[in-house]
Amino acid sequence: MNRRSFLNYASASIAALATTGCSIPLFKAKSRKRPDVLFIAIDDMNDWTTLFDPNNPIKTPNLQRLASRGMFFSRAYCAVAACCPSRAAIMTGVQPFNSGVYDNRHAWAKMMPDAVTMSRYFMAGGYRTRGAGKIFHHGSTGNDIPGKPSFQKFFKMLRTRRPEKNYNGYTDRPLNRQPFDWGEHLLKMIDLDTVQWCENIMETEKDEASPMFLAAGIFKPHLPFYAPPETFTKYPFDKTKLPEMKDNDLDDVPPIGKTMAHREDFIYRNTSAQPANDPGSLEKMVQCYQASADFADQMVGRLLDKLDATGRADNTIIILWADHGYHLGDKESCVKFTLWEKANHVPFIIVAPGVTKPATRCDRPVGLIDIYPTLVELASLEPKEGIDGKSLVPLLKKPKQKWNPAIMTMGKGNHAVRSDRWRYIRYSDGGEELYDHTKDPWEWTNLAAKPEYAKVIEQHKKWLPK
Repeated sequence: MNRRSFLNYASASIAALATTGCSIPLFKAKSRKRPDVLFIAIDDMNDWTTLFDPNNPIKTPNLQRLASRGMFFSRAYCAVAACCPSRAAIMTGVQPFNSGVYDNRHAWAKMMPDAVTMSRYFMAGGYRTRGAGKIFHHGSTGNDIPGKPSFQKFFKMLRTRRPEKNYNGYTDRPLNRQPFDWGEHLLKMIDLDTVQWCENIMETEKDEASPMFLAAGIFKPHLPFYAPPETFTKYPFDKTKLPEMKDNDLDDVPPIGKTMAHREDFIYRNTSAQPANDPGSLEKMVQCYQASADFADQMVGRLLDKLDATGRADNTIIILWADHGYHLGDKESCVKFTLWEKANHVPFIIVAPGVTKPATRCDRPVGLIDIYPTLVELASLEPKEGIDGKSLVPLLKKPKQKWNPAIMTMGKGNHAVRSDRWRYIRYSDGGEELYDHTKDPWEWTNLAAKPEYAKVIEQHKKWLPK
């Protein structure tokens, strides 16, 4: 960047901060040639995709294509298996046990009025900030801090275009016309609106001198599990694969864990009661989730295609994450809201030009809470004080080095610790679970009561939040 371009960029940055009411002092980055950031969020996508294992049923070629450009974190975990607190933690860099934002009913901006969101911090560093779709939680609890916008331009996620009657047949049953629907969707998917807006921003602003932070929030595969008919051709119903399940799986689970599993249990209860060929059956629901997740992958592909077409990909950090996973009948559950693997294990990819090597993989457990400090370091901004998490840049350079376990929370006093081998859960009433993932990937056998594992539990307890 020449002197004139730099001065124009700096003037534009100060003007942008003034027009958005930003009171953060403008700081200088360590490097003048700073990368763009493409920040892709996916809603409710679990680990049952071909990104994790080519034998998994959900086809995600575009996630795999993205992973081939940089580093795939095979053991990445959300902060909370619920939309609002997970996204609040990622965007503010503050863990729920420090913010108090534990649930979708908690309005993060009211509870954290002094927080500086990640994109707002980039704005203070001279970035153009653009966003669309589901970045924060939708609804009132996801509203931004008044007078402190996180983005200079933002396209709000549209309401789902719904059919006149539910595709799954739940019209006079308990699920009724709520969001609990699934099927081949004949109306325009709202993620298309989001991606089209982002494509337009990338096209119209591709010649700008200043760097851009662009956040694209893809709503699928969140309920309702919709996808266009052509996507379903890849998921024939008679080939639908269900998760592995065990009879009486929750017999060795403490009471709070059972309560979490049965939150919104009308989904599991109703789908399990229907014949397999019923449009409201568990089999049909799982098929639709798979197709919906595939559609989300297609949206990622469009974003990558457009980025490549702008000619800015070689100087763009791409980060992709899902806010949490999802149970599909396993653990007697058809929701998130638990501390088990399937609700917390998520896709997570970082492409950082000049830092990451193509097609690399890190198998150390990491938390999405680390995204904020990681992006700040990769963009050569001043370190952000007062946030939780730890930059993952050392792992991007040396993925096999030792790392601390990942911490998950679900409600006050309920936490999980995920190390390389173990998942340890401790509930607020003292109930415990311990699973050995080398032998028990679906977490069927709780080892916490066995004396021979007492030392393992003590080793993991030290990581619990104080």
